[in-house]
Formats: sequence, C-alpha cells, structure tokens
Amino acid sequence: MSPLFVYGTLRDPDIRAAVLGRDVEAEPATLPGYRTVFYPGRSYPALAPAQGQRAHGLLLTGLTGADLAMLDAFEAHEYRRDAVRVATGRGAVVAETYMPVVEIGAGAREWTLEDWTVRHKTAMLAGEFGHRPQPR
Repeated sequence: MSPLFVYGTLRDPDIRAAVLGRDVEAEPATLPGYRTVFYPGRSYPALAPAQGQRAHGLLLTGLTGADLAMLDAFEAHEYRRDAVRVATGRGAVVAETYMPVVEIGAGAREWTLEDWTVRHKTAMLAGEFGHRPQPR
C-alpha cells in the first residue's frame, strides 16, 4: 500500500486512533506547491495550490486496506485520494493524500492544527461531526 500524507486533523494522534482504532507509523513530511486552508464552510482543512509554499503534515505508513477504507469513510464525499510527491527527511516519496473535490480559491484562509485543537478537537472526539462520520 502507498503511504498516506495527512495535513489536517489526522495529524493528531488522538484523531488517528479514534478513526483507525490504533496509531500507525508517522514521520514529518511536506507537500510542495500547496498550503493548508479551511475547507469552505467547515472547521477542517483542505489543500489549495500555492506556488512556492509547502503544506506541512505527516506521512503515514503501514496502513492496511481496512485502514484506508476507514479513512475514506472518515473523509467522506468531500475528498478524493490522489497521488502526490512529498518531501521527507529521507527524500521525496510518492504517497496518496486527500484532495478536496471542490475548487478552493487563492484567498482561502489558512488553517492550523494548533487553532483547530483549541477550538474543535474536543467536540470532534465527542462525536459532534456535522456531516462527517464519527471515527471508530
């Protein structure tokens, strides 16, 4: 299985464990040519093209087919998995990531994990997801 680059709420080990029922190996990675912004009308992020910038995240490895099925359900219909090339401490790696299915404008507001953690993590873990499926 291809590794998976995550840039949003799945960077949080509690969220990963809630979705997958376990944690998996993760290493820091960046995605050149993108930035992390708010998904339109949501509290969680999406990637937007941004020349000269990098989206920071984690590269998850050791995922099974069942793990990917749970992650696909978690990400729901607002994302699609696409192949990307991420930078890691050991060089470039081809991975998959969740891209938004809607176009996101250049003026989209920056999203940070730190801000989301303070404002939304507790509610997400409590099961208040809006349209998103509750993690397992």
